[in-house]
Amino acid sequence: MTMRLLIVAALALVCGCEGIGIRVIDDPGKDEVLRVVSGDRIYFDLEENASAGYVWDYVCTDPDVEVTIDHVDADAAGGRMNAPGFAKVRIRIHRGYDGPSIVHFRYRRSEGKGPPAKHFDIGLYKRTGDVAFWE
Repeated sequence: MTMRLLIVAALALVCGCEGIGIRVIDDPGKDEVLRVVSGDRIYFDLEENASAGYVWDYVCTDPDVEVTIDHVDADAAGGRMNAPGFAKVRIRIHRGYDGPSIVHFRYRRSEGKGPPAKHFDIGLYKRTGDVAFWE
């Protein structure tokens, strides 16, 4: 079975098949604009305090942009961050994406009342126009 996977990987490289673009945002929480293509994945973690009633949520109206947030409590975090917990965020760009899109992130009480304590946006766009074939 392992040999079969190696052969498939080698064929993908030889045939020039594109790999999935994986991007990790090291300093999340600021407004950003990112160029993406179908298949890209974006990962980052955000500090949160769910025990105090504050969690991260998002709004994105583009069906070609899939956002998933997993809330990890302090026990599972194991001292990984200074906060009592964190949110693991994954953004996946689906096939056929033609953007532009905006993902609005809000840190607010879990019942959704009141203005957010923090917020930021990630703008996504697909490059159009003339570009070199290797980009």
